[in-house]
Amino acid sequence: MTHATSAPFFGAKLRHLDEQLAATIPRVLATADEEAIHDMRVAIRRTRTLLKLARPVYGRFHADAVRAAFTEVMRATGTLRDEEVLEELFADLGVADHAFDHWRARRRARERSLRRAVLARLATGELDRARAMLAALLALPVKPSRDFDAAKLARRCIARAQREVDEKRGAPTSDAIALHELRIAYKRLRYSAELLAEALPEELAALARPAAQLQKRLGEIHDADVALATIARVRSLPQETHARVHEALAALREKRVRKYVEDATPQPPAESS
Repeated sequence: MTHATSAPFFGAKLRHLDEQLAATIPRVLATADEEAIHDMRVAIRRTRTLLKLARPVYGRFHADAVRAAFTEVMRATGTLRDEEVLEELFADLGVADHAFDHWRARRRARERSLRRAVLARLATGELDRARAMLAALLALPVKPSRDFDAAKLARRCIARAQREVDEKRGAPTSDAIALHELRIAYKRLRYSAELLAEALPEELAALARPAAQLQKRLGEIHDADVALATIARVRSLPQETHARVHEALAALREKRVRKYVEDATPQPPAESS
């Protein structure tokens, strides 16, 4: 472990994340890098997650004030990323239909508009102000009474994230909202284990890998659920086209549910020879 106490441990982690976030800004502004928005979102999400975990160190008020400064940029990039994922999903459905293709082409105009909105937010310096607030927080001295043992605080964070997963693990696969909440719980467990790995015992840091796999599977189901909800609201498609797209999406969701159930089901121990 690099640091015995929480203040230097979290400070180093947050500065490193800020460096990663700064590196994504020119890539997003260039607009040619398709993964730039995703990487910016990951950097912001990890920063906000780590600030939440660090509330006991910096104080809830100050940590949440910095988290809130990143919120609007996070929302704007999230809306754009969701639109990109939705278009990729529709493109991969394999539904050959002129009306569906025309509808997707109109939606791509929305994607371009959302991208312009993200660039506009960056141009106003909104993200720069959030990063400046983070730098100010890290420059402030931490009260000695709040500079907890890093390993103990890390273990408490993992225990809390694990309890949240356990509480939601029984979500039925037919319940889109419950599965979405479970996905978020797995994401928190994954990020907590990844971000705090250096302060954790090996067996707790290792929770990141299965959590990431199940988060991925649940994310794939969530994407299908979002697509189904999107199509359900469409009134401009012919009834036959609407039915074909819905059928293809339902089949895709069922396939993804099977993969999730397979990964979530504990495997029996191998028999010794």
